[in-house]
Amino acid sequence: MRTLPGTSFLVKMLAVILGMVCAQAALAQSFKPVTVQGGARLVQISSGGASVWALGSNHHPYIYKKPQFVLANSISLTQIAVGGGNVVQADTVWGLDSAGRIYHAQLSGTSWVFSRVPGVLDLIAVGIGYQDNCHRYEVWGLSSTLIYRYNFCAKNWERVPGALTTLAVGDGDIWGINGNSDVYYFHFPSFSFKPLYTGFYALQIAVGPTSIWLLASYGDLFEFVDGRGVHAFGFFSSPLAQVQAGGNGVWAIDSSQQVFHFEPVNVCVCQMQGALVSISVGTGGGVWGINHSGNPYVFTTP
Repeated sequence: MRTLPGTSFLVKMLAVILGMVCAQAALAQSFKPVTVQGGARLVQISSGGASVWALGSNHHPYIYKKPQFVLANSISLTQIAVGGGNVVQADTVWGLDSAGRIYHAQLSGTSWVFSRVPGVLDLIAVGIGYQDNCHRYEVWGLSSTLIYRYNFCAKNWERVPGALTTLAVGDGDIWGINGNSDVYYFHFPSFSFKPLYTGFYALQIAVGPTSIWLLASYGDLFEFVDGRGVHAFGFFSSPLAQVQAGGNGVWAIDSSQQVFHFEPVNVCVCQMQGALVSISVGTGGGVWGINHSGNPYVFTTP
């Protein structure tokens, strides 16, 4: 788990020109199409640490079993969240239905069973946990602006002080954005969210293994790096619409469905071939996307 950045950060503007340094490498990397059992179209993909799940336009959950996505259960869901898996533990799999009812999926023999969990949520996010045995996974949810954290020992939701409109979980950290577009991080010792950055007009936040990525409402992207300040990535032909971060890198999609990969080592942005409407970045599950026709793609390297 990272050390939280201090509030005295200076803002360092770093202009990034598309196509520099990594342009040649990008030519050898691409998104490859993947099939879905029965030809279903997908509306969401969630790439975790050890598995990849998806929701079809029929609202059924699918799990990736090479070489295709296969139906996991006939339950009807509107959101799926997967994560927290690594070499010693499986991913935890959660879902919400159209009424906000909560489900936790577990493998029973060769079948996936989705069991109802008390409560109603508008959003659910999951990741690995480092705090204690009752939170071996960090499972968080929002009901309106109310914040909840799941306790695996008590098997219930703990109310967390504060109010957020969205949140992100990653690498044992929890970050969120409130109704004023201010950025907050969860401070475990005080069991509360602390304000960190204001004035960025935050729209979306993504938690990577070494930094926090913030998408502003006007389409620019900011990287918050521990001890090194803030980098701003701009100069895109179209405003960015989505950013995702994880162990498999940092990726973004702009309003024209163009796909970008951020490479901090080379300090550059690579525009990738293809067009996607959504993207999911795992911590081991890989990088996956969906195009405008609902077809899934996986990022591959030679």
